[in-house]
Amino acid sequence: MEGLSLKINDRFRNRTVRHFNNVRINLRYNSIGSTFGVSFLFNPNNPEHKELACVSHFHEAQLFYNDELIITGIITTQKYSASSVVSMVSLGGYSKTGVLEDCQIPTSLYPLQFDNLSLKEIARKLIKPFKLKMVIDDAVSGKMSKNFKTSTSSSRSTIKDYLSNLASQKNIIISHDNKGNLLFTESKTKKEPILYFDLTKETPKGTKFDMSFNGQGMHSHITLQKQADIDGGNAGEYTIRNPYVIGGYYRPKVKSQTSGDDNDTKLSAQRELSNELKNMTLTITLDRWIVDEKLIKPNNLISILAPNLYIYKKTDWFIESVEFEGNTKKQIAILNCVLPEVYNNEKPISIYHGINEHS
Repeated sequence: MEGLSLKINDRFRNRTVRHFNNVRINLRYNSIGSTFGVSFLFNPNNPEHKELACVSHFHEAQLFYNDELIITGIITTQKYSASSVVSMVSLGGYSKTGVLEDCQIPTSLYPLQFDNLSLKEIARKLIKPFKLKMVIDDAVSGKMSKNFKTSTSSSRSTIKDYLSNLASQKNIIISHDNKGNLLFTESKTKKEPILYFDLTKETPKGTKFDMSFNGQGMHSHITLQKQADIDGGNAGEYTIRNPYVIGGYYRPKVKSQTSGDDNDTKLSAQRELSNELKNMTLTITLDRWIVDEKLIKPNNLISILAPNLYIYKKTDWFIESVEFEGNTKKQIAILNCVLPEVYNNEKPISIYHGINEHS
């Protein structure tokens, strides 16, 4: 497929593949890793092909599009087929940081209790055995350096789960960059949208839109409760209202606050509401990967006016992930979007407020 190349590194030499029959890439924002998969015609008698698609070698790889680095990752899967026609081999993998999603804390780092350490210090300690590096966004550097009084991981928890739990307590997003580094950041929801669609005028050719609302995942009132603890921490309780459950319909939700103090109870309730807003999604399928000569990426905004999608006012949506699919004939990009309030920790106001008498 034109423009795409996969550079594979092993101990002896680097190999670059530029011709693929099929490709699938999933760039994810709120995730510890992105994924990729490619397939090409495989000649089992070709030494280059044999080394390139070598089973169990876990080669490091870099995926480029038009010479722009997209993913630095590890090849983790191979799939072979045989039939009366020439067969293809499929290679797949994820960002280098993806290993943290599969593995628990190694016993060499026990005990599992960390006292008076910051998230920065804990993360650095946990990723060191995997030879990974981390990048800290300036916007969250202060929060990354604040110590936890004490923190304990379960032996069954993956490193990703444990770090994500610590980060969520401080409203920090764990992601990754295109160089394979672990990234601690916050969402950029105030910048200009990279795309605008006005479906009152026309629906662009080659573009498909889907809006979905899952009310079963929403609750009208979300209450966080914190018990008083033996260290003298105060009890706390806070209830937040979900503006997307209206019409007098009562659907309460009560959760226990498992970390932090009573000053964090309101923040925990807000975070729980933000997670529920993921039940409202906008999916846009485009017949291209590029906008303004740049690859479409997560952590950007789109804006849309589309009464036929029940979006009656011009509304911004946050691109949470982008799926790229392509072959020798066509390319498509699937933008999976959520409301900005999922990530910016602001009080949500319903996009439907005022459009009918029940809002």
